[in-house]
Amino acid sequence: MKLLLFLLVLTLPATAFAQATYDLSCHNVAKIRIVRVKAAGWQIDSPDGFFHALSLELKPEAAKGFGILIKTAPLVRLPHKGSNLLKEDITITASGKPLRNDDPAMTGLSEDTVTIPMIREQDAFEAARSVCPALVPSKVLLDGQWE
Repeated sequence: MKLLLFLLVLTLPATAFAQATYDLSCHNVAKIRIVRVKAAGWQIDSPDGFFHALSLELKPEAAKGFGILIKTAPLVRLPHKGSNLLKEDITITASGKPLRNDDPAMTGLSEDTVTIPMIREQDAFEAARSVCPALVPSKVLLDGQWE
């Protein structure tokens, strides 16, 4: 019986065990925002009390596919401040390289937006440039501010 089960597992495609990835670029991102947020409200450790939310708004045609990916991705437990949060097991990349993410448990994924927490402002701008240099914002928004 064990041998039969083992042989069945071998017949599964290798991608069945692979973590989902989503590559961001100028092709699928419509807008990039960087927002400075008070860290205490989100329970994110930051030396100066703030973190930066890199918000990547997807183009409508990309959002459809990303929404399907979110719904079909396996869930993983990520530790955050003494608890475990269930999150979609998706790695966000730019040009095939994972984007910096200072607190994966606090990453926000919706059908049309990816929001990644980064402690340092310069890291958020660097990540934005790696996604799409043409869409890098000229300024950092303050929490609650919208253009």
